[in-house]
Amino acid sequence: LKLLKTLIKKIILCYLKNKTDDRLLQAIEQNDPEKVATLLVKKGLCPSKLDSEGKSAFHLCASRGRLDCLEVILSHGVDVNVTDGTGFNALHLAAKNGQSDCLKRLLQERMPVDATDSFGRTSLHHAGNKNSSSIQTFEHCIWTLTRGCCWFRCYSVFVFVQL
Repeated sequence: LKLLKTLIKKIILCYLKNKTDDRLLQAIEQNDPEKVATLLVKKGLCPSKLDSEGKSAFHLCASRGRLDCLEVILSHGVDVNVTDGTGFNALHLAAKNGQSDCLKRLLQERMPVDATDSFGRTSLHHAGNKNSSSIQTFEHCIWTLTRGCCWFRCYSVFVFVQL
């Protein structure tokens, strides 16, 4: 019965917005993994809960390159395949923003490289957007992503990106 109450409380917290959620996002913005861990453990926050803009703490870590905060969230068992309000998963956001360290870590979680967003684009498409990062970062992101991908799929996406 106690386990059931705890589970219900966690589910409810994932859907209710409160000031503590904002503190979690602020802790990630400030790259404070200790505070992130404290908020997740003591307040029982849900790092994949979407805010009014359709983003979550988990997605914020990936898009901003907050690797230490990402590690904390992953260690607390987040669903890595959850998408934000625009259909992007964490891998898409890390690739789009040139966050190669976060890409590596997310690939260790066996995130599918060929998962598409709501526009039909994969993380390789996002990494291939040369406007989003420097050429070195672009090349490093492509290299990181292709290590976790079937050769044919990666090649066909890479050819598409070059066009």
